[in-house]
Amino acid sequence: MTRKASEGALWAARIRAEERGGPSGAADRHDDVAREPLVQVPARTVGGELLPEDDFTSKTLPTIIDTLVSPDAIGADASRSRLQLAEDAGALDLALDTADTIQATDGLERMLSHQMAAAHVMAMQAAALMKEHLEHAGRTRGHEQQMAGVEAARMAGAFARLTGSYQAGMQTLQRVRSGGRQTVIVQHNHISPGSQNVIGAQQQVGGGASPRPKRVRG
Repeated sequence: MTRKASEGALWAARIRAEERGGPSGAADRHDDVAREPLVQVPARTVGGELLPEDDFTSKTLPTIIDTLVSPDAIGADASRSRLQLAEDAGALDLALDTADTIQATDGLERMLSHQMAAAHVMAMQAAALMKEHLEHAGRTRGHEQQMAGVEAARMAGAFARLTGSYQAGMQTLQRVRSGGRQTVIVQHNHISPGSQNVIGAQQQVGGGASPRPKRVRG
């Protein structure tokens, strides 16, 4: 099994911890190996990940590296892990397309785009199962119809939660890119005497005298 570069960084941290943070040639060597820039970089880019030129689908994500200015082996392992997880979730194609669509700029945005893609895939699968259960409920009666309705309701709940997660991901992306800032628009409304302005759902009457009370005839 190929040793991950991140394991080298972990060994370096352990050595420095044992040596109380003092200088360590052994730790430096582990770090140098983990952080060594990759010389040969594949040219094709999909979803912010650099992909090898050979057959991607038949070789289980071989040697995928991250799009860093000077990519190192830890970045390569992280990129490979991100795409392997998306593949395992059955959302690799959508994950790459989503990352391209939002123009993900770093690992955090790529992970968020992959999560959104996976949520969409699972939501659509839940919707398909809900449809099947509802159709089956329409063809049956009694206990079997009741159970089909229960399963349809379960799938409806899963669909709602997954689409909610997807929408929350969109909002998170917007907040991250805006730096968490909120824009407040202040609108000044000048009301001339005798005029009526509608602000929101309320009607405000400006100027003039107060309305006279109605007389009650005895």
